[in-house]
Amino acid sequence: MAQCLWSYLAKGFIHGCETALGNWHESVAKIIAKENFKVAKKLQGTEKLQGKITNEAQRIFENILSDLDSVKREPNHKKESEEIYRTSQGNTNSINRIQTVDLFLERDNGEEIYFEIKGPKPNKNEMRAAKRDLLEIYAMRAKEGIKVKIFLGMYYNPYAPEEYQRWTCIKFFDKGNDFLIGKDFWDYLGEAGAFEDLIKIYEEVGEEIRPELEKKFKKIIETKIE
Repeated sequence: MAQCLWSYLAKGFIHGCETALGNWHESVAKIIAKENFKVAKKLQGTEKLQGKITNEAQRIFENILSDLDSVKREPNHKKESEEIYRTSQGNTNSINRIQTVDLFLERDNGEEIYFEIKGPKPNKNEMRAAKRDLLEIYAMRAKEGIKVKIFLGMYYNPYAPEEYQRWTCIKFFDKGNDFLIGKDFWDYLGEAGAFEDLIKIYEEVGEEIRPELEKKFKKIIETKIE
């Protein structure tokens, strides 16, 4: 992991000021996961996830979303999955669906894992939409009889060492079950210790390119002064 990831960061780090941080972390996540999963990629364009969901499954996950939003229930990934799975079976009326997926993983045993990757300070609408997309993905794959897992992934916890408790996220997601953040996220993609390795690589890359960064910052400052 280290050599491939270091090369990627070293080539692109200088341009980081002009690049969306979230896109950076999606790319890093894919690089790390490729060494531990059969497939690790983003599903977009012609590779978007396509499938069907039953009308009943759609009704169920819309009810789940509504109840979570109004705090009539607390997030419980196991219970939510069971409710959707039961209503996703059979040849009842169904609806075609297409989804873009930030990170799709597949294990050697055929298990599929779908990640929505977000920054650590999302608003409520972003979290509601992410939850809906993930529940829909679960319903699509459950209908096909696929063993599937769904996760919201966040690349760091800005409140560390305190627990992440941002209400806009906690009201929709079951931390540890369909929500991984910081160390838990990176170690899931890699293996135990992946988070610490990533931090070390970032530090090494930062030191390596510090002189070039200082030149760029100096040039920016001089331009603004002029």
